[in-house]
Amino acid sequence: MEDVPRRAISMLVKQIMKTKAIIRSVLVLRKVKEVKKSVEESVSTRIPESILQQHPNLWLYLDKDSASLLN
Repeated sequence: MEDVPRRAISMLVKQIMKTKAIIRSVLVLRKVKEVKKSVEESVSTRIPESILQQHPNLWLYLDKDSASLLN
């Protein structure tokens, strides 16, 4: 329990998409499948983070591992 954050910030997708810029960084191997889906598949509610494809100013930072499944 000591590793669980006591506070968090939560935002709706609508709020996130209204921002001027989004910086998304994924630096863990365990997220590799989600990265692939969110970048290469069509936007859908099945993959919520795929909506970021439609943001005009998205910066995506990946390490070698998290980008390893991308075509």
